[in-house]
Amino acid sequence: MAGRFYEAEAKALRATVSGFLTGGSGPSGSLKGILAPHAGYPYSGAAAGAVFSALKNIPFETLVIIATGHTMALKNGALYCGGGFETPLGTVDVDEELCAELLKEKKLFENLPRAHASEHAVEVQLPFLQALRGDTVKIVPLLFNSSDEELLEDAGRALGRAMKGRKALFCVSSDLSHYPPGNIAELSDRSVLLALRQAMRSAAPAYFGMANGLLLDKCSGYLDTTACGQAAMTVGAAAALELGGDDFELELYTHSGKVSGDNKAVVGYGCGYYTKARNKPEPGCELTKTMKEALLAIARRSIEFQLKDGRVPQQPLSAWPEFNLPAAVFVTLTVGGRLRGCIGSLEPRGTLADMIGAYAVAAAFEDPRFGAVTASELEKIAIEISVLSPLTPVAGPEQVKEGVHGVYVKSGRRSGTYLPQVWEHFANKEEFLSSLCQEKAGLSADAYKEKSTALYVYTVDCFNEK
Repeated sequence: MAGRFYEAEAKALRATVSGFLTGGSGPSGSLKGILAPHAGYPYSGAAAGAVFSALKNIPFETLVIIATGHTMALKNGALYCGGGFETPLGTVDVDEELCAELLKEKKLFENLPRAHASEHAVEVQLPFLQALRGDTVKIVPLLFNSSDEELLEDAGRALGRAMKGRKALFCVSSDLSHYPPGNIAELSDRSVLLALRQAMRSAAPAYFGMANGLLLDKCSGYLDTTACGQAAMTVGAAAALELGGDDFELELYTHSGKVSGDNKAVVGYGCGYYTKARNKPEPGCELTKTMKEALLAIARRSIEFQLKDGRVPQQPLSAWPEFNLPAAVFVTLTVGGRLRGCIGSLEPRGTLADMIGAYAVAAAFEDPRFGAVTASELEKIAIEISVLSPLTPVAGPEQVKEGVHGVYVKSGRRSGTYLPQVWEHFANKEEFLSSLCQEKAGLSADAYKEKSTALYVYTVDCFNEK
């Protein structure tokens, strides 16, 4: 790719890369790996240089480059297991020992040199590595483009296990959106990068895939892909989690239009760090007062729209990335403090904005305990929204925090949940759990004490109309 993605002459290339390696604030947590773009250096070199500069003082002997496979369909991870990769700055040797370790996972990795023959996504990272460390670091070239989320997570976990005990880091080589207008790229790309952070904080790599799928559905008229290296980014998340990571820190975001001045059809670039935070971060997005007011407005407008037009309005891509990400929500309607409807989901089934609109309508018109809301009573209705954290399994009722946790109980085909707001109706934990089992799940009142009963807890960000 010399002469195409970067300069072909060694002196000019070294000068260019050295100029890019001056930026970057670096991670605040313990570094496990980096995310770097892989486009032509005039467009993405500043972003790549920003994250590579953070590696200057970190001792490592191997860099695993988890990259997008652009040239052929891949069932699993495609390795290049011998020899080296040459650039105008010299040759970088492959870590054959680590490659051999990965190849023991035959269902996840294979030695496939032809997948690398015309590929640029690994190669364009190498001049940055060479400018930093010369020929003292080896690489593991690894390509993915599968949509099999289970395979990607398994491969990432296996990679993390293989890296343990070695002086190794990883680099995920991926660009973001392809060819939307610049304003759409900003909205989509920042949502993708926030989704990666949420996947890390929730220890759920599949969340990242879900987020990309929902964004692509919403933006398909504008772009070809939300992240060309979605598979590689998922593998990186799983590897980081296996290595003890729990966060993603964004260093820099840009897109090609910011360089060329042409915003008609751009490519997005993000860079950052897969880390273990100094203080374990909370999963879920922090919603501001203004965001909460906007979400409550979406809920009310959706009910009004259903009354007038008989359908739920579709929510556009939001300027708030949080609204574009998968979320589990409940919408509760009350009149004079009395329940009028409550519908929601414990698992993310759509974007935050879409789910609030859909469940507001469902609570108003589909709750089987109540008749449909009429236009005349709409002004009397108060709306409350609960945005749920991911479900966490607990060993027994002693781990349920009274007044804090929502609880989901499941035994066989029967299940039910109480939101944390329901605690105010009970004197103690035993009453709360007994009612949940008996009244909501159709189980015996003491089913929560049985080993065959699964208990899950969650927290909510709850807000309502004033």
